[in-house]
Amino acid sequence: MALDFDPGPGKLERQWLVCKKANPWLLPKLAGMARELKKCGHDHYGISGLFEILRWETRYETGDLGLKINNNHRAFAARDLMERYPDLKGFFRTRPQKYRGNFGQIH
Repeated sequence: MALDFDPGPGKLERQWLVCKKANPWLLPKLAGMARELKKCGHDHYGISGLFEILRWETRYETGDLGLKINNNHRAFAARDLMERYPDLKGFFRTRPQKYRGNFGQIH
């Protein structure tokens, strides 16, 4: 008999949720950048590129190397953007998420 067990968000996703809450401007800013690219004719673009552009643009505001955001958050950001902003659906390419089960481990 298979058990229906949902472990909830994994470690990286929990970190993304904290980051997103601490930076409420982040997703709207990324959405604006993506929409600007769409206006220029791009059908899709890499979220990694947008992260790097945002780091570059915020370096003066932070007085150092710019926005500090973990690269592990890119896939979560792309999915959140496409879910929150319907006009961006399909703009970022994502891979299927892996199962986050406990694989029989008891903790």
